[in-house]
This record gives sequence, C-alpha cells and structure tokens, in this order.
Amino acid sequence: MNKNVKKLLKLQEIDETTREKENRIDKLEQRKERLKGEIEQLKKKEEEREARLKELKEESEEKNRKVDELQDQIKKYQERLDEGIISFKETEALEEKIEHSTERMEKLEDEAIDIMMRIDRTEEEREDQKAKAREDIEKKNEKIDDLDRKKEELNEDLQQLESKRDDVVEEIPERLINQYDRLRSTNTDPVVRIKNGVCQGCQMSVSKNTVKQARDSHGIATCENCSRILYIG
Repeated sequence: MNKNVKKLLKLQEIDETTREKENRIDKLEQRKERLKGEIEQLKKKEEEREARLKELKEESEEKNRKVDELQDQIKKYQERLDEGIISFKETEALEEKIEHSTERMEKLEDEAIDIMMRIDRTEEEREDQKAKAREDIEKKNEKIDDLDRKKEELNEDLQQLESKRDDVVEEIPERLINQYDRLRSTNTDPVVRIKNGVCQGCQMSVSKNTVKQARDSHGIATCENCSRILYIG
C-alpha cells in the first residue's frame, strides 16, 4: 500500500472520530434544549397556579366588599325605618329593600365562604406542588450540568483530534489533501478498500489496472465510478 494512502486512512479515521464526537455534541445540545423547555413549562405551570390562587383571593375580597356594602345599606334602611316618621308606602318599600338586600348578602356570604374553602384547599395543595416543582427543576438542572460536563469533555477531545489532524496533514502532499478534501465534501469515506475487484464505496467493479495500481506502493489508485481513493489491504 502506498505510504500516503496509509496516512490518508489515518486522516480519515481522525475525521470520522471527529464527526462522531460532533454529532454527540449536537445530541447533547438538543437534549439540553429539551430540558430547558421542560423547566420553562414547569415554571409556567407554577405561575398559572399562582395566578389562579390570586384570582380566587381577589374574588373573595370582592365578595366580602359587596357584603360590607350591603350591610351598610341595610343599616341605613333600618335607621330610616326606626325614625318612624315615614308613610306606610315608604315603610313597605324599605322593608322590601331590606329583605331583598339581606337575601343578596346571605347569598354573597355563602359564596364567599365557598371561595375561602377553595382557597384553603388550594393553598394546601400549593405546598406540595411547589415542592414537587422545585424537585423536578433541580433534577433537570442537574442533568443539564451533567450534559455540559460531557460536552466540555468532548470539546477537549475535539481539540486533541484537531492537533493530531494537523500533524498528519503536514506529512501528506498538498495535492492529495486537496483531493481528499474534495471527496470528503460529498463522502464520509473518501478512502476505501477494494474487495474482490469491487470498490467498497460505490459497490461498483473496478478495472484490473486499477486493482494493480492499488497494490502498487508508488501510485495512487482511484475508482473509475466514484473517484474515491482506493487501497488493498
């Protein structure tokens, strides 16, 4: 086998390892983004729960405010009645207003009590929900930290591979590097074996002359079909 082809095979191995590690980094990044999205969803859900609890409290305050207003109104109606210097018709009207306002007030009081019970239940649930959300977010952040550590290790590996690649490239003629890089732009395996007279890249038969050239330790053989650099070994 030509010595430069051996070096090209070494270069191809480095490039394949680099590609694999880059793919792993991409997958780690994708997983990290998914985890970040899940954390945002958890936070959003917590915000929605807090908003619902706030709405209940505001609704409760509004009900109690209306109860207070009705109590004040009923008190004024009763004071007017107690004056005793009003007509029978006005007396009947005031009594009717008192009865109607009292019914509305009692209904509002019942609604306010119901809301307060809902608030109490919701606040009890919120403690468990908050604890669960904090635990889930903490676990996901730990996973993100672990992914970052793995990514850092892979980046260190890539730096070492880049240095090795530079060393190998320096030992190969520039014209072969250019040929290799052109092939690599469309094929992940620019350098392939000939097996039983067949190029293992495109799976097409090559000429006997090409097989002979691939065995030669001096020349560089290329596939007539796909232009890959060939070797026998």
